[in-house]
Amino acid sequence: CPDARWFADGTLNLCDNCVDRHVDEGHGDDTAIIWEGEPVGADGPEILRLSYHDLQRETAKFGNALKALGVGKGDIVTIYMGMVPEVAIAMLACARIGAIHSIVFAGFSPDALAARVKGCQAKAVITADGAPRGGRVTNLKENVDQALATVDHETHCLLVQRTGQDIGWR
Repeated sequence: CPDARWFADGTLNLCDNCVDRHVDEGHGDDTAIIWEGEPVGADGPEILRLSYHDLQRETAKFGNALKALGVGKGDIVTIYMGMVPEVAIAMLACARIGAIHSIVFAGFSPDALAARVKGCQAKAVITADGAPRGGRVTNLKENVDQALATVDHETHCLLVQRTGQDIGWR
C-alpha cells in the first residue's frame, strides 16, 4: 500500500534501546561488548570487555565531542575504520545525538571514500591511524587525508589510535 504510514508520531533512539535501558534496568555492570582484536606487533590478540556503563559513558562523551564540532540531528558522519570497539561507540554516539552514520569499508580506496563523503555531504569522518589485518596494516588516516583533500565542504576528521604508527598529524 503506497499510502501506508507506520508509527508516524513514534520516536525511537537506538542508543537508548541498546545501551541506556540496560543501565536503567540495573544491568550496567553486565558485559555489553567483548572484543578480540587482531594482534598489533609481537603481542597476542588484544581483548577488551565493555560494560553497559562503559558503553553509556563512552557514547555520551563521543556524542558530546561530535556536537562540539557542530554535528547534530540529521547530519551525516562517515565511519571508516577497521573492526574495533570504537566503531560501535561511534555508531551509538551518532544515534544518541540524532546524527546519521554511514559506514565505509576500511578496504576502500581514497577515491571511493571521497565519493561517499561528497555524496552524503558528511560533516565528519571517524577513522583510525591504521587497521591491522592478516599481518598487514592499512593506513587509514593516510587514505582519509587523500580523500578529504578532494572534498569541497568542511569535514572534520576524528581519529582513534589503534596501531601507534606515525601518521603526520594535521
